Amino acid sequence: MVQSERAATRRPGSGAGPGIPLGIAGCTDAVEVGRGGFGVVYRARQADYSRWVAVKVLAADWAGPSRARFERELRTLGRLSDHPHIVTLHQAGRTAAGNPYLLMAYEEGGSLGDRLRDGTAGDWRAAVAGGVAVAGALETAHRAGVLHRDVKPENILISGYEEPKLADFGQARPYAERTGTRDTITASVLHTAPEVLRGEPASVAADVYALASTVLHWIRGTPPFAPADGEPVESLLRRIAADPVPDLRPLGVPEEVCAALERALAKDPARRPVSVAEFAGELRAAQAAAGLPVTPFVLGDVAADPPPAGTAGPALSLTARRRAALALSATVARPAGVRRTALRRSVGLAVAVVAILATGYAQALPVPAPVTLPARLDLGQLTLYSESAERVVPVRNRTGEPVLLGALTVGGPSRGDLRIVADGCGSRRLAPGAGCEVGFVAVPRVAGPVRWVLELTVAGRRVGTVVTGTAAPRRASQDDAPPGPCYADAYQVGASAYGYAGGLRAISVKQYWSPSCHAAMAYVWVWKQYRDNVGTAGGTWAVDVAVRSAGGPGTRQRAAGQAYELWTEPYRSAGRCVTASATVTPARGGAGTAATTRPWCDR
Repeated sequence: MVQSERAATRRPGSGAGPGIPLGIAGCTDAVEVGRGGFGVVYRARQADYSRWVAVKVLAADWAGPSRARFERELRTLGRLSDHPHIVTLHQAGRTAAGNPYLLMAYEEGGSLGDRLRDGTAGDWRAAVAGGVAVAGALETAHRAGVLHRDVKPENILISGYEEPKLADFGQARPYAERTGTRDTITASVLHTAPEVLRGEPASVAADVYALASTVLHWIRGTPPFAPADGEPVESLLRRIAADPVPDLRPLGVPEEVCAALERALAKDPARRPVSVAEFAGELRAAQAAAGLPVTPFVLGDVAADPPPAGTAGPALSLTARRRAALALSATVARPAGVRRTALRRSVGLAVAVVAILATGYAQALPVPAPVTLPARLDLGQLTLYSESAERVVPVRNRTGEPVLLGALTVGGPSRGDLRIVADGCGSRRLAPGAGCEVGFVAVPRVAGPVRWVLELTVAGRRVGTVVTGTAAPRRASQDDAPPGPCYADAYQVGASAYGYAGGLRAISVKQYWSPSCHAAMAYVWVWKQYRDNVGTAGGTWAVDVAVRSAGGPGTRQRAAGQAYELWTEPYRSAGRCVTASATVTPARGGAGTAATTRPWCDR
């Protein structure tokens, strides 16, 4: 299950319209947040409980594989969802249209997969702590006799308290369940163990591999074996089967963490830790060796179900239906010395479960949005602190009736770095078949992946386009830097500063940093519009540019005449914060100006 907010979502509490009618008593203001072969996941409001919930609605094929998957997830969540790192199941039932549904806690932090795509990878400490937390949930499932079979970043949700929650047990299977045929590979290939890709049955060792692969992805920002552009699937599978695990040591990851991940990602399952608990123990030992707080390993006490009598058929018997319902009202025994806690589910929930399992049909889901627009726009490579070329999002009325478009909003983790320059769609009525456009530019301020969401309110629904790209620093060579080793690898740090004269931009100042020399340098550009004004009839000017640090001498450079750009020498700041500044002063008449960048610290 994916609860992460996508193009057709809005944040809880935004109050944008009544939402989609789900036909579930007490659930209002529903918005689609995920879609797959099983059906649709919505975020909805339960006013009686003052909370947002996630509602998973089965779409079709109720008598086939979707039903089996739905029933598995229902039984598994019913037994395991008291664990603090497993998504919580609140209730189950059927919509007014007859669709079976699960109603679960809404994890407002989205999925780990979304966060990694948004550029949050790189902190091995957070990744190891999250891996230990999820390991407790996965080990609990294993001790209950259930394999997850699809552990990956998209199936780890983040709560409002920044706690990871393992989700989507639709692929889970009891250890003893065997159908007599080879399982179809449905888990994400990028995190699936090599032996499973070869057709061998899933196992505890395969779940260990998937969790370790997820932790490595969390640290590195990409899966252990990410596909190259245009790479055939056969080539990717060969690399997964044969290539060594990527070395994280050059990224500053401790030896103990790297060794634990490499062992858990071994090609031979016999060489991996024998359990998720053992893998978690190695990660916790690595935390202790690094002087970090050791993340608690929370283990639930859920007894395994007895193996089913006979092979699984296409439909459950009445006895099996009752057993599935009773699994949601189980009492869990705690170890000696710990207070026994009853996991009491409501009678209404058990009745709803029986009603679901006795149902043999499902109706159509809500109709699509009345307008069409691109689901995603990729801006490609962007330059840090520089304005992109203008791009356009087209919107078209797909219905035979006029539609009212509400206000246009910009969301997503990089929302402060996108600017609307032409809004031809917001707050207007769009005729049948008519279209409109939204123009925007991006000015990224953080290196790495960037993501925005452009959203419109249409007939009480939120629809939108996800805009993505990758921002890279500007290299000194792009500003014709002088020759020399320090300039060769220098890149811009911090935003440019601008000076104005006569209401027009006169100079821009940039600060560059050389990692190999541990040195800063300043660069100033005199704009042509200033040069044209001051340089009339042979006018000249002086340019003074400097890079300085608090408590340090810095370095400066000066030129006179009609100079239009100037660099300083590299300045080794010895770990102090530095700023770049420049002035331009005309020799006769005209206005001068100055500009200074914000401090940048090499730490």
